[in-house]
Amino acid sequence: MKTVLRRFVVLILVGLLLALRVPAAGGPTAQMFNGQVISMETAGLSLKERAAAACRQWATGKDGSSFFTAWAFPVSERITSCRGRHAASDDGPLTIRSKNGRIIVNADRDHSLNISDGPGTEREGAYRGVLLFLNRMEGGRCRVSDVQLLAPERTYDLNGERLAWLGEADEAQGLGCIRGLLAPDSVPDVRKHLVLALYLFNGSAAVSDLIALARLDPDAEIRKQAIFWLGQKASSAAVKALGDVIASPETLEIKKHAVFALSQLPEEKGTPMLLDIARRNPYPRLRKEAIFWLGESGDPRALDFFEEILLK
Repeated sequence: MKTVLRRFVVLILVGLLLALRVPAAGGPTAQMFNGQVISMETAGLSLKERAAAACRQWATGKDGSSFFTAWAFPVSERITSCRGRHAASDDGPLTIRSKNGRIIVNADRDHSLNISDGPGTEREGAYRGVLLFLNRMEGGRCRVSDVQLLAPERTYDLNGERLAWLGEADEAQGLGCIRGLLAPDSVPDVRKHLVLALYLFNGSAAVSDLIALARLDPDAEIRKQAIFWLGQKASSAAVKALGDVIASPETLEIKKHAVFALSQLPEEKGTPMLLDIARRNPYPRLRKEAIFWLGESGDPRALDFFEEILLK
């Protein structure tokens, strides 16, 4: 009996230490959430295993009962929160709650996220993003019904709801979790949000996943979104590969309007010219404009181009 009791006490102490442990330098932790939070950063468990453990612990109620999980991952661009025009203050915690299977972040204030156009190594260490998942009991099983991207520098009030913090995932673990949630039978809105997450991942494996979605996914909307975000990836890569803009702003602005006009032509006329600009034009801003509109087009030739410059 004493041995069993001792083991029980040790497990409690280990759980408390995990919840209170000092975060890795600069990385988001469970402390970014105020409220009923448990840490599932158990040594030796994969991200999927931690998520499953959270479901076993909290998915005990009737259909419709819910809880949050969240984890951090390395991203290629900085994610920050920004205050809208009608927000009174941007200093306090943002609120998170669930309603009818959806995540609502800061409904009482005008708030959004900003994703910067720059590499993830401009300061010490890679940038991080945080994915927040709403888990609901549906048909006797735990299912993700919504997901939101969060800014890692903010704090969030859970408004009385529960959250399991799963820790920080590397590219392999994060993509392994996301691939399962991108299955065709998953919630459509969840799949759309996760296409953005693939774009943000700092690594080449996510690019391959985006290309696979763009070519093979049965949902036309998902294919279109994947092509769009591939365009943004390719646009950033093209800008980095070139130097500063040489021509005057006025001249470039006029040429940018011409690139837009090309994007409105039928694909058989506009796409070859956009591809030529994206490959050969000496001005980085015009190359970026052409790549952006190629991403909007959904043309298979644009996808071939993105694959060529991103995976070469």
